[in-house]
Amino acid sequence: MASSAALTSTTSIVAETTNTRFLRVGKTSNTDRYASKGIDRNFVVDDASINNPEERGGWAGALEKLKSLKIIKSVSRSVSKTTNLFSDKISPALSLKSKLQVWSNNKKSVPFVRKELGMEGLDDVELTQVKNFKFYDDYVTSQLPVWSKKELTPDEYYDEYLVQQALVWAKKDVDVDVVLKRLGLDTMPAATRPEAVSYKYYEEFVAGLMRSWMEKEVPVTEVMAKFKLDKLTGQELLNHPNYKYYKNYVKNNLKAWAGDLKSYEYVVEKLGLKGPRGKLLDRHSNFVFLKKFGTHADKYREQLWLKQSVTSYDAWKRLGVDRVRETMRKSSDSYVAYKNYVNLIDDYIVDLKIKEGVKDENLPRLTSNDASELELHEKTLIWEGMKRPEWYVKFSLELDGLKEAALKKAANYQHYKHYLDAKNAVKHT
Repeated sequence: MASSAALTSTTSIVAETTNTRFLRVGKTSNTDRYASKGIDRNFVVDDASINNPEERGGWAGALEKLKSLKIIKSVSRSVSKTTNLFSDKISPALSLKSKLQVWSNNKKSVPFVRKELGMEGLDDVELTQVKNFKFYDDYVTSQLPVWSKKELTPDEYYDEYLVQQALVWAKKDVDVDVVLKRLGLDTMPAATRPEAVSYKYYEEFVAGLMRSWMEKEVPVTEVMAKFKLDKLTGQELLNHPNYKYYKNYVKNNLKAWAGDLKSYEYVVEKLGLKGPRGKLLDRHSNFVFLKKFGTHADKYREQLWLKQSVTSYDAWKRLGVDRVRETMRKSSDSYVAYKNYVNLIDDYIVDLKIKEGVKDENLPRLTSNDASELELHEKTLIWEGMKRPEWYVKFSLELDGLKEAALKKAANYQHYKHYLDAKNAVKHT
């Protein structure tokens, strides 16, 4: 019987994750696809020794040697079978930690380990609550660099597992360098990482990270450090594989700040560009984003509001158009921003119907039921100036489908009539 010393001397690749446990998801129907195909135990016979007539009495000696080799080969196979049988029979008597070592040495598959630990048929929640989950987690985590190093193309089981695992890592905010190591990407040159089989799981992880960071409003300067970019400048920064992710994160923040109507000074501070005594750090690598915000803030805001289905009245209130003195309203920045957004809404909905053939019942209605008479009047004037089609004005005022009697009694009829009067007046000029 093997001694415990023989077992403990075996080099273990199982890395215990005592502080963090990760969700394992996958089908249990897969077989040992990535298990070892077996070690080639065939002996290579030296032709020179066989052909040497002096070796063990010439050909007779050679034949005797061949017989002995066959015996050794047979014994080797028997030992191999006995060893496998031994590992299967002895494992119940071992501690779970030692079992993991044996299974790892024998290249057992994840479904095998899951079955041996009594975790078959469990859903995600049940899986993480069972007593043996810690050992299952340790084993699977230890196999990630093994699969990656051997450049194994994951099948459906492993692909599904790794995609889910990447999202769990993101939720746990695991350090990017740690994930690179787990996926076997840390030893590869940064430029060649995208060619690796496991790189797509790193991208899944980063995408999940950025969603989590946006929800938590993690500062861009902190994200820069998380991506290991804070000590880089110039071309070295731009060429780093993580820079594209950082750039995308900052751009998403720029859009959010524009949508929230944040001030230029607010953005300066958030980008880490405020130096001693309020001096602008124009040599900082984030300065390029400040310039982008200055030139694209209006576009960012409009596109974000449209995506969020912000109504024209909501825009009117956010921009404070009604607070501007009437004599100055049309020339104010607030009114110009409001007018541009109304035109964006109108172009979008008209194009949906005319160019894409969307039916009226499926078109978005971005006129609020709470809209003030003043806002509706100003919007009607914009429609008149842009010569919007009659069907669109009726649609936006929620007058479409009404017969004449009901139409004239509707609350918004006065605005529709104003539009018609202006349209007819143009015809007679």
